[in-house]
Formats: sequence, C-alpha cells, structure tokens
Amino acid sequence: MFRKLSVFILSLAALLAFSASAFSMEKVVESQWTPRPIMIDGASQDWDDATPILDAGSKAKYALKNDGRNLYIILVLTGDLSKTTIDYTGIQIFLTAGEKKSKDFGFLFLKKQVTADELIASLEKKGQALSEERKAEIRKQKTYAQFSEEPIRPKKAAAAPGPAADAEQPVFRAAAQGAATIYEFKIPLSRINPPGGAGVEPGQSVMVGFEWGGMTKETMKDVMAARAGSGSVARQSQGSSDSGFSDTSGEGGGGGGDFADFNRDPRYKKHSFWVAAKLAAQGS
Repeated sequence: MFRKLSVFILSLAALLAFSASAFSMEKVVESQWTPRPIMIDGASQDWDDATPILDAGSKAKYALKNDGRNLYIILVLTGDLSKTTIDYTGIQIFLTAGEKKSKDFGFLFLKKQVTADELIASLEKKGQALSEERKAEIRKQKTYAQFSEEPIRPKKAAAAPGPAADAEQPVFRAAAQGAATIYEFKIPLSRINPPGGAGVEPGQSVMVGFEWGGMTKETMKDVMAARAGSGSVARQSQGSSDSGFSDTSGEGGGGGGDFADFNRDPRYKKHSFWVAAKLAAQGS
C-alpha cells in the first residue's frame, strides 16, 4: 500500500520472493478511478488506497489512476535503482491508444539543476514579468530544481504541429523520501494520441512505456568531468545531475575509461518496461 512509504518499500521484499516467471505473462493493469485531481508534488499521500505493482525487470514499483481528464502515475525507485543516470536522461513515458506499443509519442520528463540566472531567463522566456525585487529574491538561492515536460516526436515522420497554446500540459515532480525517490506524473487524456487525434476516454485501453538511464556520449562526458575532480557535473543538453557519480572502479584518475567500464556498473544500466493499461470508467 502507499499509505506509508515505509510499508510500500518493505512490500518490495515480499514481491521479489516470487519467481520472475510469475510476471512473464503480459497482463492488463487496471487504472484506478480517482474522484478528485491528484496533487503532483512527488509525495505518496494521494496513493494510500493504491496497491503497488512491481515490474520484475527493473524492480521499479508503480500504480495508475485516472479521472475524466488525466492519467496519473506514481513511479517509485528504491536503493541502487534510484542511483542511475536518470538525472541525465530523465524519464521517457511513451503513450499509445489501443494495444500497440510505439515510441513515436509520449513525453520526456526531466529534472534539471539550474542556476538562479538560468531560472530567471526560463521564467521570462515563458512570458513572466519579473520585477528587480523578485529577481533579487530568486538570486538569494544559488541553484534550483527545474522540472520540464517535453513532447516526444516521431523520428521518421514529417514534423507534426505542436499542441495549441491553450492545450492541457503534462506535469511531473520528483522528490526523495527516505530510501526511495518518488516520481509523480499527470498526463492529460487529450494528449494520449498522435497529433490531430481526439485523445482517449475513460474506460479505454492505453499502452504505456517507461524508459530511463543508460549511457550516451553526452552522459559519459559529464561523468568523466565529475571524475576529473571538478566538484560538479557539467551540464549538457540532456540536463544535469547532483548525484555525484564517483569513480568506484579502483583505477582512480579522471581520464581513462570507456563504455565497457560503465556497462559493468549497474548505476549506468538502461531500464525500460511496458504496461498494457485499462483506464477506469467514470465513477468506477
């Protein structure tokens, strides 16, 4: 149960006792109807009545809820699973109406560490008018966590028009709670479909894919910069990390290393899994 996160985490031990073969058959995951919108804040109090579902491959736990407007997702990563390159790569959630898997549509959810001036520039770019007093207040803190939600576009298709300015936007937050990191997402049902579609409705089926972690050339550059003793991770186009990956290979130094070295470290593993979800019908 999500009633207390400690209970939620302890339930993992019991779930892991089952053979992986028990999870090998694809089954439909039932989304739970919520009569009120869920506050997206990276906490678990809105999931007290939900039963956590274990993905046998990644060992992540999750649950789904929906109302008439949004799909809500909680994803909990515990122990070493929360110490991956997720701060660099973010989490991609792929969404396809029906029962066919596709990575053409979805969202990249990314938590970045930004400086005060970067936050000010971002807010002004979004149209917010900031007074000099407000800017001075923001600059009292050196860095901030910034959450972004970017749509995933088809790679082999003509550029599709973006959503209308007044279209509902997805939202996510992430927060550490004890030994776990909690990720919460709100995805409008109207955005679960190729551009130009009408979205999905309560009671319909949706394929949901999760993907995070792994190594890229950009990620390796950042990790190598940290190994060089810079004291901070260089930010690249995929974001930044404050997780402080250090060289635990015993070789020391900041220069050498290749993808093979990283592939042997579970912290740099790529995780992914799919869920065949059935949205709850209204009032169910």
